[in-house]
Amino acid sequence: MFFFGKKKKANRQTRMQLRGFPGDINTDQCLLMAAEKGIQLDVELLDVMDGACDQQDYRSISPFGKCPCLKEGGFVTSGAPAVLAYLDIRGQGGSLNPKKAAFLGEQNHWVQVAEEIAGPAVNVLMQEKVCGPMNSSGFSADAGRVYAARTTLSETMEVLDRQLAGKNFIVRDYSFADIYWTAIAHLCMLMDEGALIESHSNLKAWYGRMQARNSFASLPSLDDVKQKQLKSVA
Repeated sequence: MFFFGKKKKANRQTRMQLRGFPGDINTDQCLLMAAEKGIQLDVELLDVMDGACDQQDYRSISPFGKCPCLKEGGFVTSGAPAVLAYLDIRGQGGSLNPKKAAFLGEQNHWVQVAEEIAGPAVNVLMQEKVCGPMNSSGFSADAGRVYAARTTLSETMEVLDRQLAGKNFIVRDYSFADIYWTAIAHLCMLMDEGALIESHSNLKAWYGRMQARNSFASLPSLDDVKQKQLKSVA
């Protein structure tokens, strides 16, 4: 006599909705994570340039005005750390968090550097070089702010280049660190700041590997940013 266990039910996944902005690092990180994890993601523009994060309807679902915002069924969360963690667990395959403590600590170090040092510098460049001119044809970039942001990124990229010596990924395997820094590097390239990446051999090679991943196609183009368009993740 043969005994059969109960058939395991398939993991039924509703389509998720993400509200964000194409020129926002956090939004781009979440698009990349969704693509990596095989998650179908519908998108809606959150026009941060027009103060959408401060509107009452948005604050009703994201009380602190965090961008982006993710919704699946009755679940809602906002801000890159929360959305990325949810997508990582909800999607296909194992978690991108390293299992070994040393690699997890190393990953989190580079995530923190991305969030606290590189990310704000990229945001300054985005404001001065892209969003400012979009808002006003007479906009003139603040050369001092651009120089300071570029200097911060140059110094940070130099350290990251050393970290990547002899490695395919920032840590041992593809992780949250690669998600964070791919979005940063991509926006630098869109803003004609490619020298920040291309002047470092290890960083340049790493970025080439990130571009070769299928998930890279989920990231917006410069035209997408200027036209305020987000692409759904299939």
